[in-house]
Amino acid sequence: MQSKNIVSKIINLYHIFSRNALGLLLLATLFLNTSFIDDKKKTNSKIRTIVIDPGHGGHDPGNLGTGRYKTTEKHIALDISLKLGVYIENAFPEIKVIYTRMTNDKFLKLGERTQLANDNNADLFISVHCDAFTNPDAYGAGVYVMGMSKLKANMDIAMKENSVIYLEDDYKENYDGFDPNSPESYIVFSLTQNTHLDQSLNIAEKIEQQFATRANRKSRGVKQAPFYVISRVNMPSILIETGFLTNPEEEDFLHSEKGQDYLASAIFRAFRAYKENFEGISSETDIVKPIVVKKERTKIPESEKEILTDKVVFKVQIGTYLKSMLNETLFKEINAEEQRLNGTFKYYVGSDTDKLAIDSLKLKMKEKGFKGAFVVAFFKGKRISTKEALSLQSKNKSHE
Repeated sequence: MQSKNIVSKIINLYHIFSRNALGLLLLATLFLNTSFIDDKKKTNSKIRTIVIDPGHGGHDPGNLGTGRYKTTEKHIALDISLKLGVYIENAFPEIKVIYTRMTNDKFLKLGERTQLANDNNADLFISVHCDAFTNPDAYGAGVYVMGMSKLKANMDIAMKENSVIYLEDDYKENYDGFDPNSPESYIVFSLTQNTHLDQSLNIAEKIEQQFATRANRKSRGVKQAPFYVISRVNMPSILIETGFLTNPEEEDFLHSEKGQDYLASAIFRAFRAYKENFEGISSETDIVKPIVVKKERTKIPESEKEILTDKVVFKVQIGTYLKSMLNETLFKEINAEEQRLNGTFKYYVGSDTDKLAIDSLKLKMKEKGFKGAFVVAFFKGKRISTKEALSLQSKNKSHE
């Protein structure tokens, strides 16, 4: 609330002092002395909470695809966001991942997105979008941080994204007179841009690098633009344009499971590097290893409940999808077990107390095309790490 009051005061001051350069300098000085000091959260030694914001939603479809799929931005943004969240939850179960939306029929005001992040004292805000342009040949992914750019193109993109405000019936009351199409409204943005700029640039540059290497996408670089949704959060924030829906070939990539996996994986790898840098730790490997999922509850078949009461069971996880795959021929052939969690579908095969047997099954699954198959463990119906599972087995044997 205090940030909102300060913004209102600055807009009023702008009308008083903006008639000459000296007035603007005075305005900037006043702002820097009263800024968001009270609202700014002290830097934590660890990253605890992340808010992932799939752009648009509900009656706001965002940009529209022009290729054979005629996809909408809201669908692609949500698919990539959910995959990204799964990567983070699997690798870092201690991190709380919050989504601004988890369905495509939910419309959120820009203010609601930023408020959600601020209320949860998030350590990072990631907003996921898809781009569009009049030239169908435009392609590539880019990352934006909060800032006033000298390039008119960046301002135009920001104005277009900010214009979602007009879909809100009470936008004049909610945004203190902010008008997405009024250049003078962006004066406040220019004064707030440095609060978390260094950290925002840090992860943005890492994502840009991963897009070019991991996802093999044309990188459009890291840019600064006054997006409302990343200007009102009290934490490092970035807005990602994953590609152009108006380019038929790129729309195909964004629509595909493979494309979405590559993009989500690239963002995750960048986040992991950012986290390690932020917390002063180093990674032992560059392989993405999905591990324990926070608060995961697995539906256990009746035939397995007895054995799970006192023994560890290993399975092979063959994939995570955003839709049910049980009707697919291959999934029927391998008798895959389905588990639904947070809007995603996880699939397992096999069930054995012998890890070596499951390791062998994992290799067979890889040969069948499930290249990302890996071993998971369960104890008393709950998912645990394989390291913990082997430790439990060792302890049980020592007591026998």
